[in-house]
Amino acid sequence: MMTKSKIITFLAALFLICLVFSHASPLSGRPVGAVVEFPKLVGKITFTQINATHVKANGKLNKGIEKDTPKKYFIKLASLNEKSFKEMGIKIKVPGTKEFEVTSAGKVSQLIGLDLSILHEKKVLDSEKIKKDFLI
Repeated sequence: MMTKSKIITFLAALFLICLVFSHASPLSGRPVGAVVEFPKLVGKITFTQINATHVKANGKLNKGIEKDTPKKYFIKLASLNEKSFKEMGIKIKVPGTKEFEVTSAGKVSQLIGLDLSILHEKKVLDSEKIKKDFLI
């Protein structure tokens, strides 16, 4: 017969095993990201929540960037001020961009449904809505 101390030890160990293998996660279900595809520029940008307060954007544009002047190309999110490719560290490889990664404060859930535009000086090259994307 098990003694009281052995029962308590057994229950504590069982609890720890359940806790470790329960796959508890702050995100319910499959992780949610967001994506925007630019048909005119033949490219896309995906957004991933990397922690509670920051979003990572990965992207590449394959067409429509005619000159290697990153200070004249911009990304504009909804009604916020545009930011130049140069400010964001996006490198140009004519006729598009090199693959890029940008991290910023925010939440993916707040990006879904917003318009994202790519501009050359003040001319919109392509503009699309950010859509929900289920990550694997």
